[in-house]
Amino acid sequence: MIILIVIIIVCFSLIGYKFSSYYINRKKFFSALVLLLSNLETDVVFSRDKLSNILKKNIEICASKDLCALCQNIILTLESKQMITEKIFYDVKILKPDEQKLLYKFFSSLGRYDVAAQSKEIKTYQATIDGYNIQAKEECKKYSGLFIKLGIIVGILVCLLII
Repeated sequence: MIILIVIIIVCFSLIGYKFSSYYINRKKFFSALVLLLSNLETDVVFSRDKLSNILKKNIEICASKDLCALCQNIILTLESKQMITEKIFYDVKILKPDEQKLLYKFFSSLGRYDVAAQSKEIKTYQATIDGYNIQAKEECKKYSGLFIKLGIIVGILVCLLII
């Protein structure tokens, strides 16, 4: 009976963790995206390398699997010369539609201006993404622990109902 109670509590805790992982992944994504934009601006200004090479270099140090998938999809679309929204955000499930539009607009505009204008545009988008980063951190702080605790509480309540 004790083993069954432990299994139920662990299962509900895992369900709570699964819900909280959405907020944790959003926080990681936007923190890594801020870092990527900073690196991107530096690389555009100083190295003047191709965008696909810059993204490949930043994938290696990326902390978010969703951002790595996004960069990988952008590299593939750059190589095929077709910027299609569905292809870019194929494996990225944590972004809201307005965030997807902003990132699509940003990445599709890269490489169309001279170095000074490109740097200015990156800084403009970076300010907006900083806002998303702050919002994601607040949501993570508020909701990630909440879902885990709710999972534990619901697991205990189900155990009490069974007993």
